[in-house]
Amino acid sequence: MRTFNVAGPDLQVPKRMRIGVLAALVLAFLAATGATYMGAARLFETQAASVARSQHALYLRSLNQAFEQHQHLPFVLSQNPDISRRIADGDMQYLNGVLEEFAAASGLEAIYVMTLDGDVVAASNHASAGSFLGQNYGFRPYFQGAAGGARSDYFAIGATTGRPGYFVAEPLHARTGDLIGVIAIKLDISELQHAWEERGEHVLATNADGIVVLASDPAWLYHAISDLDPDRRAEITRSRQFGRQPLEALAWETMDDNRVTLLGETYAITSGRTVLLNWSVHYLTPEATFLRQTLFATAIIGALIAVLIGFAAFVRSRRIEAALALSQRHRQELVEANALLVNAQNELAQSSKLAALGQLAASVTHELGQPISALKNHLFAAEIGNEITSKETLGSLHRLVDRMEAITKQLRFFARRPQDEMEAIDIATVVSEALGLLQHDFEAAGVDIHWTAPDTPFVAQGNQLQLEQAMVNLLRNALDASKGEANARITVDCVRAEGRLKVRVLDSGPGLEGQSIEALQEPFFSTRSSGDGMGLGLAITTEIIRAHGGALSAQDAPEGGAVFEISLPDAREGEK
Repeated sequence: MRTFNVAGPDLQVPKRMRIGVLAALVLAFLAATGATYMGAARLFETQAASVARSQHALYLRSLNQAFEQHQHLPFVLSQNPDISRRIADGDMQYLNGVLEEFAAASGLEAIYVMTLDGDVVAASNHASAGSFLGQNYGFRPYFQGAAGGARSDYFAIGATTGRPGYFVAEPLHARTGDLIGVIAIKLDISELQHAWEERGEHVLATNADGIVVLASDPAWLYHAISDLDPDRRAEITRSRQFGRQPLEALAWETMDDNRVTLLGETYAITSGRTVLLNWSVHYLTPEATFLRQTLFATAIIGALIAVLIGFAAFVRSRRIEAALALSQRHRQELVEANALLVNAQNELAQSSKLAALGQLAASVTHELGQPISALKNHLFAAEIGNEITSKETLGSLHRLVDRMEAITKQLRFFARRPQDEMEAIDIATVVSEALGLLQHDFEAAGVDIHWTAPDTPFVAQGNQLQLEQAMVNLLRNALDASKGEANARITVDCVRAEGRLKVRVLDSGPGLEGQSIEALQEPFFSTRSSGDGMGLGLAITTEIIRAHGGALSAQDAPEGGAVFEISLPDAREGEK
């Protein structure tokens, strides 16, 4: 068959053109990737800003609600005449109980009453270890404002408890209208601080002086994000607003375009002020967050662009190779068709050979059947009449006649096809019957048989007598191969695999000696000496197994000898 090379100088792309195309593809890829990066950066930054505004509003609202929740309670208590009367009467024990009930009902850390000197004379926490009773808070700005006759609020670290809190104070007046003291509440904001920490976001609140009073990171607390005036620092120290905190500067730098740097990391910032105390709440979004998203999206889309460009180049190259691929495909189809034709010819030749063998067998069995029967009758008559005096001669003649009759029986298998119906049979029964028929032959030859029947039935659709004949043929071959061998043995076993029933016959003979199963299945092929058989056993066995939808295979066993395997369809798998 002639082949043609379609590749040649005409299909070669000029080098300068290839470089130009490659450069254009690279530039297109870089431009598309750059545009993707810019668009993704703007998109993710916009999304991050939207999320930041939503989260910032949530934090700001929660802080405002915490401050506003108990704003009016000091005023309400200051208007209670019973409290003023108890103070005037000096009944502090009763007043302590009343304040304790109010604090428990409202969830406040403490409610307490101070004299105009700042001494605490009644407190809701009178029974606790950190009681305010006997303490003097005259230095606190919230007390000073209320003692001056006006409502006052304040944030500070507790001088007694050391916990930060929000203080609201109202002046107390007697029935006569005289100012007799101050009543104050303390709202513990440590729970709010813990809540911010647990959310794991970046948020902080600063007071009017720029000092961090709440933060998601405790390390930021009580640091200043801007420079403190010395006079203001001294005033904060005198009021002990932040206890002994040094109020160090936080590594905070404001940048343009709503950006800040905190401890060396850049954030987008969203800020807003509270209704009370003039605090600022700052929600920080790490710039690295949407930068990673941008890079990831750019990488994905860039990879997609690269794939598309590569695919375009691939399609272009495939067009160039189309003619060669078509030619190669046609050639492969021709080779496959030729192989199918050769197989068909082989099968036809085999069928023709078997058909010719059938015609020959029919003719031979017809022509020899009656003469052999007549010869047997003559031998019996001669034996009865003592016409043949030599017993050895008579025995030889009987054996020759029996052999000729056995040959015609073997040929009769090819002369006609058995038409017996198929039925469900147990393969283990077939093997046992075949072994029983040959038991005396095995014992006479000194060959050990190893056969273990399977625990479960091995059911196949077939003809009992035909399968027994096939099994007997295989066992006879194994017996002939094992004769004369030291420790001669034959092993028979059954296995089930992949919906098939497999019967294996392993002998201890010399093996296949390089012969293929196809050669062994040929009629009249035999490795035995002349006179030991016609070589029809495997041919008959093959035809029987094939008629049952099975197959016969053979190979040399790893430990020596040959193993023949019959494979039949499992009837139970068919039922499933």
